[in-house]
Amino acid sequence: MKLKENGWLVPIKKGVYAITSISSHGFTDIFPFVIAKILVNESYISFEAAFNYYDLFDQMVKSILSITPLKPRLYHFQDLNYRFVKIKRSLYFGFRDVDFNGYKSQIAELEKVFLDYLYYKNDSYSIDIFREKLNSGKDKIDFEKMINYSLKFPLTTKRKLGFLLDRLGENTQILMDAVHKKGYSRLTKNSNKFNNKWRIYYEDRFDHARSD
Repeated sequence: MKLKENGWLVPIKKGVYAITSISSHGFTDIFPFVIAKILVNESYISFEAAFNYYDLFDQMVKSILSITPLKPRLYHFQDLNYRFVKIKRSLYFGFRDVDFNGYKSQIAELEKVFLDYLYYKNDSYSIDIFREKLNSGKDKIDFEKMINYSLKFPLTTKRKLGFLLDRLGENTQILMDAVHKKGYSRLTKNSNKFNNKWRIYYEDRFDHARSD
């Protein structure tokens, strides 16, 4: 195909091409969120890329992470990695349509971004990111929606959220009523101190960290 050989068409995936211009030097100017949707149609953007969209993450994103109910996939396209992590159908919700110069994509609602983060991540760095964004974005967050969404998640996610929202001073009674009083969970892999209210182990350094 001469158009492809001459750099006018850039393959995104099998049978799908983007048209380029002379000035683009073989690179497409289609927004990465749209590329992610083209790669896996049944998916939505979440994690750091979504925080970036909501102006809560100012670092350059080198990887676009999306949620899908389909099998996990990893693509590389024009200097970006596109990773798709699988979630069960019952948790595939809480996203909305967005338009980028006439192209469609889907992105998690801000409240769902936080929940996806807690559901998938349990390392100390990620929890620190969660706490930082929760604090800086608290004026943008609908906490009632976040808590209602969280009721569909597993027990550990509810415990994590309840423990962290307590420290922000939010009303967590609905979550408290939904949490079992038996067993325990861990906020991070390095958790070493027990919180009896939420029956969750956490890192004792959180006792000395401010939430405001």
